Amino acid sequence: MSWHDDALCIQFTHFRSEQVDERLRCPRRIYCNPKCPEICPILALGIYLLSFTPDPEKLFPGRSQHHRYLNILQSREINRGLTALGLHPKDIGTHSVRLGAATYCSSSSTFGP
Repeated sequence: MSWHDDALCIQFTHFRSEQVDERLRCPRRIYCNPKCPEICPILALGIYLLSFTPDPEKLFPGRSQHHRYLNILQSREINRGLTALGLHPKDIGTHSVRLGAATYCSSSSTFGP
């Protein structure tokens, strides 16, 4: 992780579509959301770092973040909440959020502020 201007930059070691390091020079940028702090990724990361001491090797604990997130997403509480909103829990998965659906729904855009 690094900062570039007003963005938190994350560099991934590989992408599924490209196993060679051609795109490593283009980090993903994460911007804060000062107008809606409850969905601000920078604020969430700050609260996380103040609340937990991360492992020196990994920022988040565990071996499989995908499975941990999927288990939370498929919990009874989440399923009840989705059903109450008229949504089918099987229609929402980890890929839905990673593609920016939550960001688009909350701000009508997938771009930073």
